[in-house]
Amino acid sequence: MEKSKRKIIILAAIAILVIIILLWLMLRGSDVWQPQNSTPLANDNTSFIPPSKNLAYDPNVVPVFTETEFNVINLAKDFAARFGSWSTDNQGKNLEELLPLSTSNMKNYLAGIELNYDTENFTGISTKSLSAKIKTMDEESAVIIVSTQRIETNSQLEDKVYYQDIEIQASKIGDKWLVDAANWQE
Repeated sequence: MEKSKRKIIILAAIAILVIIILLWLMLRGSDVWQPQNSTPLANDNTSFIPPSKNLAYDPNVVPVFTETEFNVINLAKDFAARFGSWSTDNQGKNLEELLPLSTSNMKNYLAGIELNYDTENFTGISTKSLSAKIKTMDEESAVIIVSTQRIETNSQLEDKVYYQDIEIQASKIGDKWLVDAANWQE
């Protein structure tokens, strides 16, 4: 009986000690987990990046994109991903999702696409927008090149991964940017 009491007391003491150490570490803050020096290693070409708590807003820094450019790029990337993704299980759903992002010209084009899917076997393409750059832009129109990754799945459920650019032409209709044309590049 004496040995089991002693074991319980020792285990309780260890548990209390562990809890105290954990609380102490938590109260010290995130500095415990930060690197201790900011000197890069001899063969390391990267430099030390300070913790985010040391970052500060600088009103003198000019943003990389204006708000309009940012919105146009996001429109093009969103459109490209949806336009390039389809499957036999979800026939035409991607085209329906594009209607609110499209001018009347693009809506007419989308409505004219003939959907002729073989529903016996699954096939599809999943498209992910990786990056985008504005080729030309003025007050009323823009041309954006979106780089995508496409994964084509065949009827044997085998995947083929490839990369393809798409040129998106956008127009400003009222106060909203909409896609007017989309052309896959070879």
